[in-house]
Amino acid sequence: EEITKERFDAAIVRVMHGWMTPEEITKERLLEAIRMSYELFGARVAVLMTIPFTNSVKTMYDYYAVQLVNREIRNIAETWHEAFRDESEEKTGVRHVLLLDFEMYCNHVIWSNAIHLGYNVSEPMKASESTFDEEVESFLFDRLKTGKNYPPSIAMVCDSRKLLVRDSQCEHSNMLWKDGMHICPETMSSRYGAAMACLLGCVFNGHVVEGRHDDAIKECERECNEQFMSVMPVNDSWVDEDITL
Repeated sequence: EEITKERFDAAIVRVMHGWMTPEEITKERLLEAIRMSYELFGARVAVLMTIPFTNSVKTMYDYYAVQLVNREIRNIAETWHEAFRDESEEKTGVRHVLLLDFEMYCNHVIWSNAIHLGYNVSEPMKASESTFDEEVESFLFDRLKTGKNYPPSIAMVCDSRKLLVRDSQCEHSNMLWKDGMHICPETMSSRYGAAMACLLGCVFNGHVVEGRHDDAIKECERECNEQFMSVMPVNDSWVDEDITL
């Protein structure tokens, strides 16, 4: 039996860096993608994901180019409510744009594994955005010698710095990333799923879309990212039997 869904409550917008260069990911295209979430799917809420470090980031120029895009993504999510107030609902469609800080989550995991491998980097829970920027060049371009165009960083895919086959393979995979681009879902997706549920709960749980104060939603968004898009141990209050994300 076929079921037709006339509209969706929310859409997840992930920018595919690697398929697109940072220069092609403009503010205008980001805004178009958000608005098309409403035009095509009827979604009144869009969750916009930051771009993580991947093997498509081959140089520091690439890294800073991606950071500029992430800055724009964060700014759009931060200021969307103000923009919405200035335009009619019929024109914008999407009422809320929430931020899923996927870059920060991946940084926390990468830096944690880098410490395990013996790299001299900061504890991610104590690191700021500027700390990640300052330390990335010291280890993340240390890559497997695969002979391919997009070799993965050792800190992303290996469980130790002991390498095999002329430094082209890890002795043991860390089961975090398969290839420097694609995560291993069995180990990495639980916090992603929890963060997404948490963010949607900021808008929908017990509230109609228009009925929750914008500032309260942004504070809820911050708490969701802080708890789940990091390596922070999950507070027991989040997993109580009666909790509703």
